Amino acid sequence: MKRSLPILAPVAVALMLLLGGWAYLRAYTRHDTQMRVPDLSGASFAEAEALLAKRDLVAVVIDSVYTQDRPKGSVVDQDPDAGHEVKPGRKVYLVLNANQPKMIDMPQLVDLSKRQALSVLEILGLKVRELQYKPDPCIDCVIAQLYKGQPIASDERIRRGETITLVLGSGEKGARVPVPDLIGLTSADVTLVLNMASLNLGVVVDCVGCNSAADSSFARVRRQSPAASANNRIALGSTIDLWLTADTTGLRPAVGWNDPARYANSDSIHDHP
Repeated sequence: MKRSLPILAPVAVALMLLLGGWAYLRAYTRHDTQMRVPDLSGASFAEAEALLAKRDLVAVVIDSVYTQDRPKGSVVDQDPDAGHEVKPGRKVYLVLNANQPKMIDMPQLVDLSKRQALSVLEILGLKVRELQYKPDPCIDCVIAQLYKGQPIASDERIRRGETITLVLGSGEKGARVPVPDLIGLTSADVTLVLNMASLNLGVVVDCVGCNSAADSSFARVRRQSPAASANNRIALGSTIDLWLTADTTGLRPAVGWNDPARYANSDSIHDHP
């Protein structure tokens, strides 16, 4: 026994050091402790910070976006997502809704085709307020861009999400287009089709069963004026009035309703450089 003591003593000391280090690391890293990340959607930064602090988590803002559908300054995204199990002290990265839209440079749309201009506006986060038409040899080519009724130059600063009026050529004799079938479409779908068809929304006469903004956004077209007809042609930029309903049973749009070729005006120059 005495002979083996010099050999066992170093082994015992090394084992104690290993066990001590392992215990320290477990305590330091809180190996068995997990925190569930709360759902912070819609909370202000102060509220999110307080909720995370209660769980020994840290809030870090990494970006901001702008949407009208959420309160200003509220959380619109988070990482890790709600419900994930993480260790105490973990950073939770937040994206907040900005107080106002970001400023961007107004693009140069004049001399583009309508299709090209609509694509540029969508990419930049700008909306179309109205399509106006004036006599011009180049049908459906942008001849002016307006903001709040006044010309706006390219590179002028404008808030993302604002609406732009496009003034387009209607041909020397005034081109006409068929009335599209809007039955069964939602409001968002109607905007898409009318832009493709070179027409504008008139008035929403009625929305049966619509008691909130959400009801209206999901409602579908049950009637339109003028009625859809391949032989019923109207001037470019004309308006179509709608009647909506929240009861969408049996209301489905026509097959191929979102095909741009369906609304192409044979007289138009869609790819004017």
